[in-house]
Amino acid sequence: MIKRIFSFLLAAILVCSISPMDAFANQTSANTTISYTYSPEYTINIPASISINDSEGFTFSANKMDIGSGKNVKITIDGAATYENGGNFYLYKDKGTANEQRISCRILRGLPTSSSFEDITGLSEVVATFADGSTNPKAYGALKFKPQITSSTSYGTYIGTVYFKIELIDV
Repeated sequence: MIKRIFSFLLAAILVCSISPMDAFANQTSANTTISYTYSPEYTINIPASISINDSEGFTFSANKMDIGSGKNVKITIDGAATYENGGNFYLYKDKGTANEQRISCRILRGLPTSSSFEDITGLSEVVATFADGSTNPKAYGALKFKPQITSSTSYGTYIGTVYFKIELIDV
């Protein structure tokens, strides 16, 4: 009897181990926001993905900002991971295939409440700054994306990834 229970248990473990693990992972959608919590306690919210068809960009936000006086949380674009060819950001269609196509995309920064945005020209530009106790950005805080589409750009879905660095700094 013990051998039967053991063999049944072993068979169940083997079946579970070959199941695709993606089935058990949390699925993200375009409306999901990824939150990063650090110590001292602050939480930064960044959308997991956006569709430029729905919105030109997004706003950084915070749920908690208990970092102590004289400190700021600074968010910059990780230029080494985001940009190619000395500072260009690209959106790709069919990346890594023989049909790969890309278009250049400008990244702009500004205040969430402003209609005035400026091009990000450096590789590690500040895109948001939060002060102690404030869940609204004190500097910048919003990004917009402007693909450089021409008449020769083929139709399709283009994707790209922007990487960020989040730091606690002394003011």
